[in-house]
Amino acid sequence: MTRRSSGRGWRARALALGALAVLAACATPPKSTDLSLRPSPQQPPTHQVVGESIVAALGGADVTVGWLPREGVERFYAARQGLANPFTDDVWTEAPPTVFALRIRNTLSEPIQFDPAISLLSTEGGRRLHPMLYDEIYEGLVDLQDSARRLQSLQATLLDRLMSIPPGGQREGIIVFRPFDPRAKQLTLELTSLYVAGKLIPAFFAFQVDLRQPQ
Repeated sequence: MTRRSSGRGWRARALALGALAVLAACATPPKSTDLSLRPSPQQPPTHQVVGESIVAALGGADVTVGWLPREGVERFYAARQGLANPFTDDVWTEAPPTVFALRIRNTLSEPIQFDPAISLLSTEGGRRLHPMLYDEIYEGLVDLQDSARRLQSLQATLLDRLMSIPPGGQREGIIVFRPFDPRAKQLTLELTSLYVAGKLIPAFFAFQVDLRQPQ
């Protein structure tokens, strides 16, 4: 083999390996930490997108839902005096949770009932996640530094049990899910147990999955 033909062969192998590397990179889904959620255009006329949140008027229940990235969770707790962010850097690195802020305001003259523990987070492919309950998150936080304060803050804000919202009152907090499938293109938060004026009103909030923009 001549030196020239040997050079051509090396270049051909390099190009082939490079193409394989590009294909492999394309086939590998991004990590959930590389992704963000933004409100999709909402189908029901009761829903509208306001900034990064979805607001719905549901027969006397005003519901606001927004996805919280890591920095959004930090701001959520920083805005609440005396509360510490329960989630450490290690949590976000190893198994970043999917966190939604939820606020329900009751404009009726009778209570509203809601059980966040039976909410769902679904993908367009039909996969569904159930919310994480306090006991499940407790397992991952109890051995961390300053765990008592972190757990106290989590207990004060995590929505994971049946609640009754009195007339004129409101409840707000977070619903936490495990990391979502990074191959998903759309996620829907399903509030399946909202009782308004004694009537079940399921509510669905759709979010688009996007690559996060560099900070």
